Amino acid sequence: MSEAIQTHQPCDDCGSSDALSIYPEHTYCYSCETRTKTDGDPSDHPPRAGSQSEGAASLYRCTYSALAKRNITEETARFWSYGRTDVRGQSGIHCANYLDENRQTVAQKLRFPDKTFPWTNRAAFKGLYGQWLWRDGGKQVVITEGEIDALSVSQVQQNKWPVVSLVDGGGKNAVKPIKEAYEWLQKFEKIILFFDNDEKGRQTVEIVKRMLPLGKVYIAFAPEGFKDANDMLMAGKGKQIIDAIWGAKQYRPEGLVSGSAVIDRLRKQDHTVAYPYPDFMETLNYRTGGGIRMGTLDTWTSGTGMGKTTIIKALQNHFFHTTDFNQALIHLEEPLEDTGNDLIAYQVGKRFQIDDPAFRDTLEYNTAAEQLFLAKDEFGNDRLQLYDAFGSMEDDSLYEIIRYAAKAMNCKIVWLDHLSILVSDMGDGAGADERKRIDSIMHNLASLTVELGIYIGLISHLRKPPGNGKSFEQGAVPSLDDLRGSGGIKQLSHGVYAISRDQQATDPEVRNTSTVTVLKCRKTGRTGTADFLTFSDATGRIEKGKDPALSDGKNDFNDESNGEY
Repeated sequence: MSEAIQTHQPCDDCGSSDALSIYPEHTYCYSCETRTKTDGDPSDHPPRAGSQSEGAASLYRCTYSALAKRNITEETARFWSYGRTDVRGQSGIHCANYLDENRQTVAQKLRFPDKTFPWTNRAAFKGLYGQWLWRDGGKQVVITEGEIDALSVSQVQQNKWPVVSLVDGGGKNAVKPIKEAYEWLQKFEKIILFFDNDEKGRQTVEIVKRMLPLGKVYIAFAPEGFKDANDMLMAGKGKQIIDAIWGAKQYRPEGLVSGSAVIDRLRKQDHTVAYPYPDFMETLNYRTGGGIRMGTLDTWTSGTGMGKTTIIKALQNHFFHTTDFNQALIHLEEPLEDTGNDLIAYQVGKRFQIDDPAFRDTLEYNTAAEQLFLAKDEFGNDRLQLYDAFGSMEDDSLYEIIRYAAKAMNCKIVWLDHLSILVSDMGDGAGADERKRIDSIMHNLASLTVELGIYIGLISHLRKPPGNGKSFEQGAVPSLDDLRGSGGIKQLSHGVYAISRDQQATDPEVRNTSTVTVLKCRKTGRTGTADFLTFSDATGRIEKGKDPALSDGKNDFNDESNGEY
């Protein structure tokens, strides 16, 4: 760019007081980005966007005739006050007159063959080109990207239906006139955007559609092979212009689906398969409509020492044997070796960690270990993936591990034990920050189940119950509001299952029986008491129990022969 003759001059195009620079052969506004050629002599170019002081004296005298090359009739040109004028010795320069609400011409926009568009009195006009032609409100209005396109759309509709145009082209230049015409536009039932079928036109659609009343915006484009409405008119495709307008698609924010699209999705949906819980959770299978499902996040919760981790490991063993799914086991509260030994103990039905540490040197131990940890899926992936950690982890690391397990190792079931330890490094008094983090974790976990098509079983702790009533460790049944940390846990979980047990009961049968309660099931809505589970001291496995309330109380002593969790 050559050196400017003058800088910091007022711009009549956009009203800026100091954004215009004058160069030897053109002017350029750094505010509205309007460039106007001057052919080296400012006195030779038409009046610069006529200043307000020049008023009507600065306007060109126009004549009206058909625009043959554009297939625009004289009737349409007159209707739109779109004429021709002589400038700089050039005759027949297009001149779009801009009128106010009193039908008085207040500004003009010229169109030179080199596609420069100098204005006269630009600052005097507000709104959209052609706005003065139509009464306020009605069924619909079409907005085009340029004046000639507005004339084209109007002409194929016998100049009877509202059409207007952007005044400075597309892109960010569309913002100001749309804002100025907003009150007028919102009086129409439908606002149809018929912009150029090119990259800039699509960008303009993205800008404008979000500025207008939601539900009223419809989007039309010229069919393949045509750039805009006038392109179609010149090719004799006037009927297709009308078709494009009537076929305009309503703008809906991302994610909203309706009508035939919903039916199409329903017809194509895969059948949702439920994978049953073990037989000792028969009632839970009923309440959940059949068991676990891919694409869901379930939360298991209880007070301290209720045996929830043991129950989760029973489920891990169950799904290992009853499905072909690979599982990722993320137990943050214990070393990997403890997780592995617990799974082997459940597999062989022996509590060797407590009763017989030497069992680890036996063939039975090694055989069980190989059955579990050398088992492969059809692609050669290990069916059990254990996370090697003890303690807290960063949220992003957790999501990375889950994605890797699902995509690289083909894991369909993920167990995360437990949520509280993920935020344990926040310290006392974290309060609102902890709740926000839990909300974020729950949102991301729920999203991952859908994104990856997996099931996540999450363990979460309970907050300390208020008052002096029965504690959870004394058999109190939790509610959703007892979940520790955030309301996001109950809101974003598909199912919430509570485990309660009276650890202090004198009757060992009662003391050793857990109650599973469904606090939430989004699939069926069936909540309430589900199953009673008993821990077998002999095998270390979970078995079907009976309602502790039905105990006869005869074992009212500390019976050491009965094991406890």
